[in-house]
Amino acid sequence: MYNNSKVAKAIRLAMMFGAGAAAAISAPAFAADEGAEEVEKIEVTGSRIKQVDLENSSPVTVITAADISLSGSPTVADVLNNLSANAFGSWTGVSGYGAGAAASSSINLRGLGSDATLVLLDGRRMPGTSSSSGSSADTSLIPMSIVERIEILRDGASAVYGSAAVAGVINIITKKDFDGVHAKYEFSSPKIDGGESQSFTLTTGFTSDKGNIVFTYEHSESDAVYDRDLWPVYDADVYSGYSSYSPVTNYFSDAVGDDDWKSNSALCADAPDVVDTTDGANNGRCKYNYGAVTKFYPDNEKNSIFTQFSYEMTDDINFVGRAMASINETDSRYAATPVSTAPIYMQSDNPMFPTGDTGTKVRLYTRAAPIGARDTKTEVVTSDVVFGFEGAADIGLGLDWEVNYQNSLSITNSFGQNLVNDVAFQAQVDSGNYDIFNNAGKSFDAWNADMKDMYQEANHTGTYQGRYASQQIDGLVSTTFIDEGDFILAGVVGVEYEKIDFSQKSDPESANGFVSGGSGGDDVDATRDRTAAYVEIQMALPMNFDISLAGRYEKYEQEGDVGRGISKSTFDKVVPKIGLTWRPMEDLLLRSSWGQSFRAPNMGEMFQSDALSFPTVRDTAWCDANPGQDESGYCSNAGEQVATWFGGNENLTEETGDSVTIGGVWDVLDNLSVEVTYYAINYDNKIDSVSNSEILRIEQENGGLGQYPSNINRGSSGVGKIEDMKTTYINKSSLSTDGLDFALRYTHETSFGDFAATLNASYVMSFEEKAEADSKPFDSAGLQDFPDLKSDLTIGYSYEDFTATWTTFYVAAQDSGNEEWEVDYLADIPTYVKHNLQVAYTAPTRTRLTLGVNNLTDEEAPSQYLGFRDYRDVSWSLYDLTGRTVYFRIEQSF
Repeated sequence: MYNNSKVAKAIRLAMMFGAGAAAAISAPAFAADEGAEEVEKIEVTGSRIKQVDLENSSPVTVITAADISLSGSPTVADVLNNLSANAFGSWTGVSGYGAGAAASSSINLRGLGSDATLVLLDGRRMPGTSSSSGSSADTSLIPMSIVERIEILRDGASAVYGSAAVAGVINIITKKDFDGVHAKYEFSSPKIDGGESQSFTLTTGFTSDKGNIVFTYEHSESDAVYDRDLWPVYDADVYSGYSSYSPVTNYFSDAVGDDDWKSNSALCADAPDVVDTTDGANNGRCKYNYGAVTKFYPDNEKNSIFTQFSYEMTDDINFVGRAMASINETDSRYAATPVSTAPIYMQSDNPMFPTGDTGTKVRLYTRAAPIGARDTKTEVVTSDVVFGFEGAADIGLGLDWEVNYQNSLSITNSFGQNLVNDVAFQAQVDSGNYDIFNNAGKSFDAWNADMKDMYQEANHTGTYQGRYASQQIDGLVSTTFIDEGDFILAGVVGVEYEKIDFSQKSDPESANGFVSGGSGGDDVDATRDRTAAYVEIQMALPMNFDISLAGRYEKYEQEGDVGRGISKSTFDKVVPKIGLTWRPMEDLLLRSSWGQSFRAPNMGEMFQSDALSFPTVRDTAWCDANPGQDESGYCSNAGEQVATWFGGNENLTEETGDSVTIGGVWDVLDNLSVEVTYYAINYDNKIDSVSNSEILRIEQENGGLGQYPSNINRGSSGVGKIEDMKTTYINKSSLSTDGLDFALRYTHETSFGDFAATLNASYVMSFEEKAEADSKPFDSAGLQDFPDLKSDLTIGYSYEDFTATWTTFYVAAQDSGNEEWEVDYLADIPTYVKHNLQVAYTAPTRTRLTLGVNNLTDEEAPSQYLGFRDYRDVSWSLYDLTGRTVYFRIEQSF
């Protein structure tokens, strides 16, 4: 058997106590036990060199399977979202987003975006999702039962792992040496209506002298949570999330001097899911309460399998592999379709023209509620297969090598019901067969039946498929060149080649912009070739200094169909990294690192065709120029939903940047360690989407109303209300952020039980963005949705077969940002503290029972607005929305 080095023991000890960087990489250099035949070589996240005695210059946090179990987090995605280094939260799938995004989750280290954090599974890239154009992995895919630990590298690592590792790396390490059978069932129920979930996992494994194999199956399902159970959608005195696109049609006339909304007051009084703001005489709007219909969290069912094996072919060669497959099905519900992709008009010669109107035409703001809500079924099928050979050769001081092949595939299929073909609907309006404004005075039920027939004539089922396929071949060679006591020199060289095909396609009608209610139009047909070569050197020097040097060349060649032909681009760069560690005394480790980063635009960012969405905007330019007009509607604080076209930008360039970390780990006592790390990241040409609010701000800066016609369509006059907007991805001038990470680990053993405490905190000192080179930097740190401090504290107690854990999550208060954004409707966000409690008992039968409560004090997520509420007006990436949740878990090992 192999003897463990002190580094290996330190890592295992760190895992036992749920330690992070403070213990995971702070063991002093230590020679192998005298007389040992071999020593174990360990690959620590942050370096590809399999090493024994070398320090790591990058900060790494380790979360063990025991930590995950004690945290109460039901999925890997939830565990990662709670990280303090995930300072601004990260995406969790919710209903209302297309391209499969409702069925996926991601991680957003340092707030730089999910495409700047690389997610690995056992040191290899996880398959990308089609909803992200393959640029980020779905962290909810991994069955919890296979996780041995999660290592979080809180440092840029493009030189080691590639271009996506700008903010850091998440490396999920799976269980390998497992014998027996383990079954687990878990059930949870939140305080709010809906949201109940349950999961079942079965893991079996076998280990022999020649190798091992592990197999895991997991089934999970969760019930939907409706928006109406989260927001006060029925309280019109405080809630403002209502739409002018209504089942009781609102309309504008072009009659001279008539600038007011009109609707049928009698119908509005009887219609469901509406708010009547008319005067009772058909003046005003009948607004649609879409939040009363939509699902926030969709119904979800997931089945996944995972297996991996290792077989010793000879004394020096192992055949290794893993396979993973999952089917993730979600049932989302969006509000009934607003007929809005193209303006809908009724001419004055139409027999159903509204009685008494003197104009030549009216514009209709209508919604297909009579045929039902938009129910969308999404199925995401993911597979990932890796196999290869690992070996060692008795050359020099020993040589390790590996060659691998990886095949990943992610296919997303979505089917959206009750969409509306605008061309067909306009034809029905023009036919004169339907009394849209109820001039005949029918009862609501009779009129609604007629409208149902009308919408059925234009009913459309939208289809979408996204396909991301990757094939990769890679290999590396690692060795120790010199090992002479105080001086050790080790290194690794490797190469990678990856071929990616990515496409997302909607049905033809949606793709051509004829359909309202879907996300059609964002089609992509692209390929990418990635070639990389890297080298890494580590040196242990006298006086306990270690130096690491790394360099990587990466080249991206990609092409895509942009409608008028094929666009081709090539991006390549060499990125270096250097790290230094020094141990001035046995209990103190000081370290620093500097490295450059590089990220090529993904295929969706470059080649996506235009797609339509309806974000809420507040048109301050028009409202300031027209004081006193439409103050309860278009110019209210709640704003108005505006048709927005969003597409790719083939002229994007690559992102570049650099990062620095400086810090240290101090083992104050045998049972107490403290880590402090300063980080700074500078990001140039950062690729980001331009939000509607940014476009409106630019219009104001350019001179005010009508001064940004390329992106804001204000109708024929050029200074009217917004008819639609156009936005895309751009290379922002720069983004820079810096801050401090702090970690503390403490354990204490007594005759009546063992105590442990873990504290992690991340303080964001600045988060500055510049949209243009000559613009002033905008610092978001401490403003809404950008908390400058996020932390977690876990206190655990164990005695014999009993354990108890208390975990507290803290999100700092945030300023409103009213002054910075030059508005007055945003609220200051108060401090948010959530407590989780868990107790567990392991019986002599190897049965473990766990009972827990998440959000024990039932803390509510704070609203973003001052004096009123709006649709989804909280950051669900940062806060718990479901309230106090009780869960029960039973596990049985055989």
